[in-house]
Amino acid sequence: MTAGTSSRCGSIAAMLILGLTGCDAADQLSAYTPAVVHPVVVPAADYEFPVEWAGDYTFQWSAAAGIDLSDTEAAVVRAFAESMQLARSVGARLAYPGYADAIPDGQGLRVPDGGAYPPGAALGDWEQRWSGTFRARIMEIRPAATGFTAAYCVDDTDVAGSNDAGATFVWRQDRLGEPPRGIPMSLSVRSVTGTDHTDQPAGERGTIGPYRAPKFNVFEGWIIAEVQRQSARTDEGLAVIEGCTAWTQANAHVNPAYLPDTPRRVPATPPPESAPPTPGWGSDPADDGG
Repeated sequence: MTAGTSSRCGSIAAMLILGLTGCDAADQLSAYTPAVVHPVVVPAADYEFPVEWAGDYTFQWSAAAGIDLSDTEAAVVRAFAESMQLARSVGARLAYPGYADAIPDGQGLRVPDGGAYPPGAALGDWEQRWSGTFRARIMEIRPAATGFTAAYCVDDTDVAGSNDAGATFVWRQDRLGEPPRGIPMSLSVRSVTGTDHTDQPAGERGTIGPYRAPKFNVFEGWIIAEVQRQSARTDEGLAVIEGCTAWTQANAHVNPAYLPDTPRRVPATPPPESAPPTPGWGSDPADDGG
């Protein structure tokens, strides 16, 4: 044993104050290190939003005239948008119940356990977190032969991001010196059975409630066929983009990174607090005996 090794092992023993000598302390160090409790896939009724691994953030939704946020189609749109965001931090399998089974292949949605940052992250070493409140708005829902299409907009202006597991947060700033535009998305959803099953009374399946995440599979009976950022190549797409921008810029914001002459990477110290989710989620009445 070298002198350097002897010194290192002796220091570990002294730090543990366990009466251990030599390298026995190093061998037993792991026995006194608390294990990291990783999130795991659980029954839908037991699902909890993984704040520790994703960050303390919420979604507040609104909708265009004629769209009820508690209706089945709107609930699927809300659950998809929230799950897609959550999957970036923890992976698709650990997002909302049913999300991983409903999303298509080949569209970048199958984020592995551990999230999207750092690349190749595994259980326990992912580092992406969010803090604050995402505003989102369902712009339109249109029935289709075996499902529906939808357009929605996400205003992430007042959400701060962290790439060091929540040690520090930075305000979002998409384009230096330009106002926020929002993120316009389009969604195509198909019924698994090929029939219309959207005639349930509003809220019957717990699509609204006090929880930050649903405690049932919102996607049951549905498949997400296609997802893309809204395109301006059609008049309909351009109208959604313009509407998303107008709505986003009309929102009141607290993010200082969009003020004139603000430098890049504005620290969010402290990070923004999350507002209560709107309309929030409930549990499946079948699980509650209802």
